[in-house]
Amino acid sequence: MRIIVSGAGELGRMIASALCKANHDVVLLDSSAENLDGITDKLDVMTVEGSCISIPTLMQAGISDADALIAVSGDEASNILCCRIASQLGVKKTICRLYESECFSEENGITEKMYGIWKSFSTPRESVRKIRDVLSNNIVRECIHFSHAEAMMTVFEVTTSSPLAGMRLKDIPCTDIMHSVRLAALVRGRQFLVPHGDTILVPGDKVYAAGHKDKVEQFMAWISPEQTRPHRIIISGGDPTAVNLIQTAYELGFDVRVIEDDEKVSEKMLSDIPANVTMFHGDPTDEDVLQEAGIESTDVFISVDPDDEVNILSCIIAKRLGAAKVVSLTHKPEYIRIAPALGQIDCGFSATLISSNTVLRLLEGGMMRVDAVLQQFNANLTEFKVTEGAPLCGKTLKNANLPSSVILALVFRGDEVITPSGDTTLQKGDVAVAIVTSESSRELEPLFRKR
Repeated sequence: MRIIVSGAGELGRMIASALCKANHDVVLLDSSAENLDGITDKLDVMTVEGSCISIPTLMQAGISDADALIAVSGDEASNILCCRIASQLGVKKTICRLYESECFSEENGITEKMYGIWKSFSTPRESVRKIRDVLSNNIVRECIHFSHAEAMMTVFEVTTSSPLAGMRLKDIPCTDIMHSVRLAALVRGRQFLVPHGDTILVPGDKVYAAGHKDKVEQFMAWISPEQTRPHRIIISGGDPTAVNLIQTAYELGFDVRVIEDDEKVSEKMLSDIPANVTMFHGDPTDEDVLQEAGIESTDVFISVDPDDEVNILSCIIAKRLGAAKVVSLTHKPEYIRIAPALGQIDCGFSATLISSNTVLRLLEGGMMRVDAVLQQFNANLTEFKVTEGAPLCGKTLKNANLPSSVILALVFRGDEVITPSGDTTLQKGDVAVAIVTSESSRELEPLFRKR
C-alpha cells in the first residue's frame, strides 16, 4: 500500500519504520524540517516538508494515489482536519490520533465519520488499557491481545513460592489446561529462550503463556492460587493519561492515591477525579512524599508522568521502599529496551510503542504486534495468514521446515483458538501467531503466501 504518515515525531517515525519493514510505500510528512532531517538515511521513505492541512503539500505527498493516511502529529485539530481533507480527496483509510477530544458528540450527531475519519485512537486511553491488564495479579507483567478476540498471551513472572519454580515443563500436572495453553517463550535475565519439555523454570523467569483467554486465566489461577487482588494503588502524574488511569482504577474498586508535583495541575485534577481519591502534593522521587502516601503498604505503584526519567526513578525508589509491584510508562523510543531491562521495574511500557502497535493493528486488521519485553531482543509477535497454494498450506508443522528462530504460539481457525503442536496442519485461512526476529520474519512471510 501507499501510505502517508502525517507527523514525523517519535510516533510517526516508529510507524514509518514498521511500515517500511512490511514493504509498504511510505511518505512521511511534517511541517518541521528538523523532524525530517536524516530520516531518509535510516528509512526507505519519501519525505515532504509542509503543513498536513495544506492541499498543495498533500498533493506533493501523492495524496491522490494514497491507500491510507495516518495523522499522528501532536496537534489534534490538525490531525482531524488532515483526515477530513484526505477523505475528501479519495483516501479510504484515514487513521487519526486523538487525545481527550471534545470535538465529537454522538448525542448531538457530530461524529468522526463526518470528518472523514475511518478509525481513531487515543494514546492516553490505549496506555491505560495496557496498564489495566496487569493490575489484577501481582505476577502478571503484560497482557497481549490479538486479532482474535478470544485469544491472549499473558507474560508472568515465576516467583519463589510459585508451584512452577524448579519444575520441568513436561512435569506440569494440570494437563487439561496445558493442552490449551502454550508456554511459547521465556526471558531469563538478559536471555530470550525457547522453552521445551525439559526446560526447568526458575524464580525470576518471565514466561509467555498463550491460548484461549479462558484457559490462560484458568492457568494463571492455578499457578497463583493464594494471590490476593491488589487493593491500594498509588499513581504518580497529572496529565490526561493519569486522570484516565485514576478514574479507571477507582471504578475497578481500588483504594487510589495520587502524587502530583505541580500545584496548579493538582488543583485542576480535583475537578476531574472522584472525590474519594486522596491527593498528595510533592515530588514522586522524594522518599518522604512516597512514605506519606503509604508506599510501604502499596500493592501497585504506577508512574505516568510526562517526564520519563521521573517515571523510572520514582518506580525504582518506590520498589525499594516496599511497593509490591511498580509500573512505569515512558515515551521516548530509546527507553523501550531500558525500562523493562531494569530489574527493579516490574512492568515497563512505552506509550509510543503502544500507539504504534494500535495503528498497525487498525491498519492491518490485527497484524504486526510487538510488545515491550520482546522489543529488548529485537523480536516481534506477528500474525501471518495462510493463503491457498502457499508452501505451508496443508502441511503439518513438524514437516514445515520453519526457521529455527521462529516460535509458533497460536493458530486461529474461524472461531477456534488452537495451541499448535507438531501434528497441527495449517489450512487455508488460518492465522498463525509467530514470535520472530526481523530476519526470520522475512524468511517466514513467503511460506504463508502463494508463490
